[in-house]
Amino acid sequence: MWPFVSYPECLPELLDGKTYDYIVVGGGTAGCVLASRLSENPSVSVLLLERGHVKNNLVSRMPLLSQNLFWTDALQVQNTIWSEPINGAHGRSNRLWAVNGIGGASRLNAMLWTRGSPGNYTAWGNLGLQNWAWEKVEPYFRRLENVSGPVEKSQSNVRGRGGPIDLRKPLYPFKWLKYLEKAAIKIGLPIVDDWNDPSAPPYGYCSLETAIDKNGERVSALTAYLSKSVARERIKRLSVCTGAVASRLQIAGDEEIGHTVTGVYFRSSTGPEGGKDYLVKARREVVLACGAMTTPQLLLLSGIGPRGENPTESNLGIPLVKELPVVGADFSDHYSIPIMLELPKKETLHFLETAIWGLWYIITWIFTGKGWMSFSSAPTAIFLHTDSIDEATMQVMTSHTRDPSVTQKVPNIEIMMIPLNSLERAVPGRSLFSIYPTILQPQAKGRVEITSRDPLVNPKITHPMFGNKDDLKTARLAVRLSMRLAAEFQVLYPFSAPFAFAPGNELQTLSEWEKLSEVEPSLIAKTAIKSTRPNKTWRDVTDDEIDDYMRRVGHTALHFSSTCPMGTSEGNGVVDQRLLVFGFKNLRIADASVLPKITCAHLMAPVLMVAERCADFIKGTWDGSGI
Repeated sequence: MWPFVSYPECLPELLDGKTYDYIVVGGGTAGCVLASRLSENPSVSVLLLERGHVKNNLVSRMPLLSQNLFWTDALQVQNTIWSEPINGAHGRSNRLWAVNGIGGASRLNAMLWTRGSPGNYTAWGNLGLQNWAWEKVEPYFRRLENVSGPVEKSQSNVRGRGGPIDLRKPLYPFKWLKYLEKAAIKIGLPIVDDWNDPSAPPYGYCSLETAIDKNGERVSALTAYLSKSVARERIKRLSVCTGAVASRLQIAGDEEIGHTVTGVYFRSSTGPEGGKDYLVKARREVVLACGAMTTPQLLLLSGIGPRGENPTESNLGIPLVKELPVVGADFSDHYSIPIMLELPKKETLHFLETAIWGLWYIITWIFTGKGWMSFSSAPTAIFLHTDSIDEATMQVMTSHTRDPSVTQKVPNIEIMMIPLNSLERAVPGRSLFSIYPTILQPQAKGRVEITSRDPLVNPKITHPMFGNKDDLKTARLAVRLSMRLAAEFQVLYPFSAPFAFAPGNELQTLSEWEKLSEVEPSLIAKTAIKSTRPNKTWRDVTDDEIDDYMRRVGHTALHFSSTCPMGTSEGNGVVDQRLLVFGFKNLRIADASVLPKITCAHLMAPVLMVAERCADFIKGTWDGSGI
């Protein structure tokens, strides 16, 4: 394909009144899969509606730079969604990043490929969702994968080759890697070669697989499923409409005969508030793939959700079409607490902030596809369940079960190693390294609600961070274990590696940082902050100090899910096991919102799996195969 031929994007106003066999609302990670798989059939027509655009530029393809959450214009990040004040976080609001554009979050994430422990899916089966137990979903993970490098004989039948997602483990040149591995062994953790092998133990230290291709470019849902060549080849049967936001669904039928979605109303996402609505019609099915924050918003705007005070209306006086009380009610998310050491600059990615080195490695990547810009920001991680931690010694007890399918031992914390500042704002003058504990199986639930009938007004998000006493205990243990790991690392590492941000450490620094974060960024950049307060260790830091620190710095890990979960009935779910919305004949949902329980994985792999399965369900319905 000639490189300067543009991607075939349709304008919203040109589609008014048209009819398609399938309409996919949302062109993110799942939406790309659905549009691609459904349009494989040359006899059908498919429309993909997406709020953002394509913008497949150099920065968006460069693995390291494309993870920058603050480059909103280049990467199409909608960075204006803030949670409601969080009681468990001293009343702070968290920024909840949402990604617009074809490819969605797969264009911005750290490209980490984790399927999740088989026990995650065993738990789904135990909820009555047997069609989503491990043996049902595992073949789809293999279908997705194209693992590079040698595969051990024992792995040959459990890992995929030839799938659309290229996977590799980059070789990072950091010296700290071998010392952190030794520190992990010292606290009782095994080294796991392949965390995605279903026979791997449910805890351990591992190198992370990344979705980066042989040319050193990010693999996203856009590049893997809906590239320019695919879109142009199928232009007669696949329409990709960008800059379009769905405002509500057109619905026929009633409770007695069942509801049918006959069309989708949408408008320009860049137009004025309350802009003109257009309508496209659906012959067969409509699939929502707008993400865990926007999919429930669209249902609520369409009168699908909890009943309001008036029995015939939902929120905002919208006529109630279908009462589904769980819509928006089970918002779940992973969240993280940055623990940071100060390492020599050459041992962190901060050295790239120097103009000469940053430019050099950008040029290196452009011409060779190699070098620092071809890496993810997270080389390695630890996974484990806090039940395996001896609370007196912070030692991992390896006598616990090694069966990863045992539900209660599904990892509930991940500790990522990130050679960067992981606070949400700048810390000038520091060369930081993050030991980054993340809560994977939170018990508390949040909520998504609407405050306006305008689809461009962000929904109201109640975030569940630290909203349950068990979650707080889990987080506290994860932080103390991270400090124990840091202590072992500090002894082994041949360079100085003092705490920069941690509970009971440099409290003056933390307070100064909090003050600086409230002023203009231009002032922050000129102000280096540091103190010399003696460090506390994992042994003498108090629970109260840990709790206070977590409430001050904890933030989202960007894994929003479960707002339209699968269930066995209308009382406990929004969709059934074939992802059909309860009470509807032809409306499905296929994104992170349908997860009945959040997985212990970064969500790209599970979401792609869900989308692939949804595409098969739809094909099976209409070609008679009944998959």
